[in-house]
Amino acid sequence: MNRLKLLSIILLLLLFTACNSDKKSAPAPTENAYRYLGPLSPSQEIVKNELIDYLTQLKTFNTDEIVKKTYTPLFTVINETHFREYISTMMHSKDIMVKKYHTHITKIGKVKAFSNGIQFAHVGYTSDAKIIFLNDKLYNDTTSINFLYDVLIHKYGKENIQIDVAKRSLEITRKEKMIVIKEENEPWKFIGDTLEYRRLYPSILPYEVLTNLES
Repeated sequence: MNRLKLLSIILLLLLFTACNSDKKSAPAPTENAYRYLGPLSPSQEIVKNELIDYLTQLKTFNTDEIVKKTYTPLFTVINETHFREYISTMMHSKDIMVKKYHTHITKIGKVKAFSNGIQFAHVGYTSDAKIIFLNDKLYNDTTSINFLYDVLIHKYGKENIQIDVAKRSLEITRKEKMIVIKEENEPWKFIGDTLEYRRLYPSILPYEVLTNLES
């Protein structure tokens, strides 16, 4: 595997992070999964619990549940089979392992409801991940490590990236934003709120949601 391909897997892992060393004993959602968010309405409490469950599925690489909880129209512009294959590739990678992964919910936005039964809210969380390089032939010199470091600090900021060359480990802290949507008679679904996803929004999001997005 070349370093570009491994970098792609690392970036995907940061979207679907799990602890490969302990797949069978993933922690259940607990009160420690979120920081104090202030008083929440009943609808916000529902969204908070849905997000805790969603983050748990990401941590365990539960492919079926991740797909089930992903906003379904996304798969009209992204191939669902490829989406599943990405998760499988990460889960079975022999080149890297996620040693630590913690998330903390930082925001449950106001739940907005519309007359056609659609509801949605903005949510946010932080993630802290530690990745171990298992393959000694990858990122084993100054040039390749600097390449990885430059790519990651450009994407996530220098203050959020730590690389330990001796221990062959990478630690990343990220702030995440998502949109959670519920259409009439459907369960809550999630989609990332990033520049990349926002380019897809006009093709997949209901008009009511598009016109009420936070800047």
